[in-house]
Amino acid sequence: MVYIIVEHRWKEKNQDAAFKVVGSIIDMAKNGTLPAGFSLKSVNVVGSERMAICNWEAPSLSDFKGLIEKVNPPTKYEVFESQKLF
Repeated sequence: MVYIIVEHRWKEKNQDAAFKVVGSIIDMAKNGTLPAGFSLKSVNVVGSERMAICNWEAPSLSDFKGLIEKVNPPTKYEVFESQKLF
């Protein structure tokens, strides 16, 4: 299991589409229908910057990258493996 941080940024014209994708992922997390081994821990939005930070647990970094490529969010994103200190 690895900890993943994803930084998403979007253009104003893509905001509705970005929020639709985020909303559906949050719904999947709440309903327990995310793929096995994946857990969405938090979503933090900085609206004035058109940015969101998502914290995940995933089986591996490569597994997560495969998942996000399938989802293909309408954002520019960067994926980082992190070490949880607290």
